[in-house]
Amino acid sequence: MDYEVKASDDFLWVLLPTELDHYQADRIRQEVKDEMREHIIKYIVFDFKQTTMMDSSGIGLITGRYRDVASQGGQVYVSHVDDHMKKVLTLSGLYRIVVPWEHIVSSV
Repeated sequence: MDYEVKASDDFLWVLLPTELDHYQADRIRQEVKDEMREHIIKYIVFDFKQTTMMDSSGIGLITGRYRDVASQGGQVYVSHVDDHMKKVLTLSGLYRIVVPWEHIVSSV
């Protein structure tokens, strides 16, 4: 397993795998749902530190989790997004619903 899901307070941190494909997205989706049942999660941070490829399943994973937390007034963040993944997030329209984590940290 090259991904990690960890809850802390009302945050859920998701270190994404190198390749975020259908198989990995399904596994992560289930683990995130389990954590959200156990904890009150308002914010999710998807960390792209090691991610080099994401298909439409990854986009669906992020979009679905956004719907889950936005209904509670929460937000989804992305972190460590390299230029390639930034292009994927931009072209997919995800930047309309997610916020770069580094923008939040630098404004504090």
